[in-house]
Amino acid sequence: DEEDANADQDGGAGDDPDATDPSKKNKPCKGNPTGVTRLFLGNLPFAVDETSLNDFLGGHMTHVKWITDKETGRFYGSAFVEMRNSKDAGEAVAKAGQDLMGRDIKINFAASRPGDIWPPKQRVITGGQQAGGGGQAGGYGTKAMSEKPEGCVKLFIGNLSYDIDDDAITKFFASKVEAELKAVRWLHHKDSGDFKGVGYVEFWNTEACEKAATLNGKDLLGR
Repeated sequence: DEEDANADQDGGAGDDPDATDPSKKNKPCKGNPTGVTRLFLGNLPFAVDETSLNDFLGGHMTHVKWITDKETGRFYGSAFVEMRNSKDAGEAVAKAGQDLMGRDIKINFAASRPGDIWPPKQRVITGGQQAGGGGQAGGYGTKAMSEKPEGCVKLFIGNLSYDIDDDAITKFFASKVEAELKAVRWLHHKDSGDFKGVGYVEFWNTEACEKAATLNGKDLLGR
């Protein structure tokens, strides 16, 4: 009947009164101790769309941002998604490594940076647009890298533009050396909350990390 149909459209929220309660959206829970509802997905099949991805994630995805090349529109096989609440996000991350259209999907929590507009105003958007100009952060020149520890999958990145965001750094490594990011952590001043122009990036394996390290000193957003 009509009531059942409306319940289905709400993702079954009627069975769980807390599911759509804004005050409990980011409540820490089992499988998601930080309450993050924004996820990064990688190794997505090129045939994926909003419907198939939402079904794969359990039907509770509220927003998706496909990561594409700014110039060509080429899909990078990755996306950022917003889940209905922290519980749904935790259950989605638990699906990491499962098959979607013949590909093992990578899923990781990806908290948005303070000041970022997330979730987006539209339910489905395509990444690739970058703001121009802006300030600068950090110093100048290329700093020599320290010796790589065995099994290293993380890199420190510095001298970043204030225009940098998750989309830009993800595409930088994917387009230049086909190194896929697992997570990004931006650093901010403790007192002011201002972005320091530095951060850490984590990759899925040491091979990707090594390829990414070859980009030391390369230009990104004019820096």
